[in-house]
Amino acid sequence: MWNEDLTTIILSTLSAMIFFIFTINFFRHLVGNPHIQIRDVTKEHSWKAISGTTKAYYCNICEALLLNLDALFCDSCGVCADRGCIKLANKQLKCKAVTLDNDQLMKHHWIKGNLPLVAMCYICEEECDVEPGLADWWCCWCQRCVHETCKASLSEICDFGKFKLMIIPPGSLEIINRRRTMRRRLHLRSVTSPNWPNWNPIIVVGNGKSGNNDGGKILSLFRRLLNPAQVVDLADRDPVAALEWCRLLGKTPSTILVAGGDGTVAWLLNTINKLELEPVPSVAIIPLGTGNDLSRVLGWGKEHDSDLDPMELLRKVQAAEKVKLDRWSVTIKPHGGLGFRGSYRTLFMYNYISVGVDAQVTLDFHRTRESRFYLFSHRIFNKLLYLCFGTQQVVERECKDLDRCLEVYLDDKKIELPSIESVVILNIPSWAAGVDLWKMGMEDDEGSEVQSINDGKLEVIALYSSFHMAQLQIGLSKPHRIGQANTVKIKLSRSCAMQVDGEPWYQHPCEFSITYCNQASMLMSSDF
Repeated sequence: MWNEDLTTIILSTLSAMIFFIFTINFFRHLVGNPHIQIRDVTKEHSWKAISGTTKAYYCNICEALLLNLDALFCDSCGVCADRGCIKLANKQLKCKAVTLDNDQLMKHHWIKGNLPLVAMCYICEEECDVEPGLADWWCCWCQRCVHETCKASLSEICDFGKFKLMIIPPGSLEIINRRRTMRRRLHLRSVTSPNWPNWNPIIVVGNGKSGNNDGGKILSLFRRLLNPAQVVDLADRDPVAALEWCRLLGKTPSTILVAGGDGTVAWLLNTINKLELEPVPSVAIIPLGTGNDLSRVLGWGKEHDSDLDPMELLRKVQAAEKVKLDRWSVTIKPHGGLGFRGSYRTLFMYNYISVGVDAQVTLDFHRTRESRFYLFSHRIFNKLLYLCFGTQQVVERECKDLDRCLEVYLDDKKIELPSIESVVILNIPSWAAGVDLWKMGMEDDEGSEVQSINDGKLEVIALYSSFHMAQLQIGLSKPHRIGQANTVKIKLSRSCAMQVDGEPWYQHPCEFSITYCNQASMLMSSDF
């Protein structure tokens, strides 16, 4: 009897505890944490493996030449160590401080040896680090390099160097310590302006796991140049937490540098619009996707350089011009619904929306990429997959005679369509990785206006087939130009693939309308 009661009590107690813990974590997940979590630099460095370099690196503890298998470096301060010296490095060598007392003057944070390639002494303007081993010094804040003999000639106070106006100095950050568990967690509480004229801090965001791990490498490059707290990994935090920076900066204008494809950029722009940030941060792009259509239009390139120079990119951001980009609201009303507003689906569009064969190709690729059997990710391999799925549609023609199941209205005027397999509504002059659809064949249509990303107008194009898509991508054909409009409405009477800015899905019969919403603030590279 005693054993039976004991078993009953224990099982009931354990069940209650498990249910309580599950409930707390579930609500914690729903609510989320809007604060920006800061890495505790007093514990250890941010170690990353050294790879893909021909430069010799030396351990800052034992000064031994680092071999590829054991070579590690801190992507925040630049300290290097082999695996056997990591504990000593964490204990003896301080990492780049992300926060300091506001009344404390910022001094140089000197790192010995392992200088950047072709490092020149700031004092005597002679080359540094020419001898093997740990030689000479460099500051991980202002990036200045000096010889051992020249170091005393430089002021102890650091001015943050060329990118001072883009850096959030440690004295401007107020950190709070939250102990939810046995480990302490540091969170950003407020940002105080350093009162520098024309201060325009930059926040670098990206998914460290995207682009065949290219995202993680790019984020590491900017931790060395900026305050590491300014670099936010979307694999760990959502865009709302990343954009908390902009709210804390108050009236100070800010710049967001996003590393990702069109989907990631649209995700961030949607979040900026949802949060109603004022002033609206301007967005620059490091292209990591497959198509990168918006990045091409704004002059940031069709793909990122594997040998990306973060200093050169920050210079381009400083010189970039602010431009407006139209944001369009896409409202999808399913057929057969009860007519409630809750049954509607609302999206935002920045690049283009399409229904038909090109969306089907994108959907097939998306399903393959999401599959557990998709083990290899590379930009060239992804393009080959697109080619394979496009060729498949030439044979299968799943979107044949789409014009019989689709009605297009431009500014409430119904348009007669030829035999087509796709309709594309454009906001920017780039589609399917760089094809300028609207401009193709414009010389044959004198009544059409030039396309613009901020004129409040959409350009509507029709494609005849998947083979027609392939011809357009190599410039051997021209599209069927339907026209320009301020509003577009499409009635779809059969199920078909759709996509908005490269995010595809299979859409059941519906009516969707595209109307002007407002404008996003973007940066256009002056090198364009």
